[in-house]
Amino acid sequence: MVSTNKRTSMTLFSDPVDHYCQRVRIVLEEKGIFAEVVDMPKNNLTEEILELSPYATLPVLVDRDVCLYDSVTLMEYLDERFPHPPLLPVYPVARANIRLYIKRIESDWCTLFDQIVDGDLKDAAKKKATKQLKSLITGTAPIFKEKPFFMNDEFSLVDCCIAPILWRLPLVDIEIPKDNKNRPINEYMKSVFTRKSFINSLTELEKEIRNF
Repeated sequence: MVSTNKRTSMTLFSDPVDHYCQRVRIVLEEKGIFAEVVDMPKNNLTEEILELSPYATLPVLVDRDVCLYDSVTLMEYLDERFPHPPLLPVYPVARANIRLYIKRIESDWCTLFDQIVDGDLKDAAKKKATKQLKSLITGTAPIFKEKPFFMNDEFSLVDCCIAPILWRLPLVDIEIPKDNKNRPINEYMKSVFTRKSFINSLTELEKEIRNF
């Protein structure tokens, strides 16, 4: 592997099955940004990545002399550096709301999902967390009904965070019921899962999750 301090193009170090990494890959695809994506298991990081990521996490983005970690920071950096198409609204209040939605998704959905998949929960606790996550997701059905995307008329960074979690629901034995109440969620999933940027962001391991 070429040392990160000698890279002349944008490089994303990404775990091929991690939802935090996929959200950044979606942004790259949405904006048509050329970047070298280096697959790296998050539980087997190289010394150079450990030096670049103080929390020993992925994704990590190296853009010439800039090195960034934390997926939300990466997404916003890419959105500002490559402004078209925009993935954050123009107006400050709308931008702040998108950031709040992302915070809620990370605090609620992502925390539970990570506990179920990567945590050391006993069976009873895992079952409880799974039930809670399903309840949180299905409880948002009215929100998905209001707009084509999550609380927005246009695809945004919050969709980049939500879609990878929804794609991975089979990993935690969650199936969204095919009833009228949950129709907005199922229609949303169909819409984002067939979006070109989402499809192109999938790794071979991620495709296997839904036999894609």
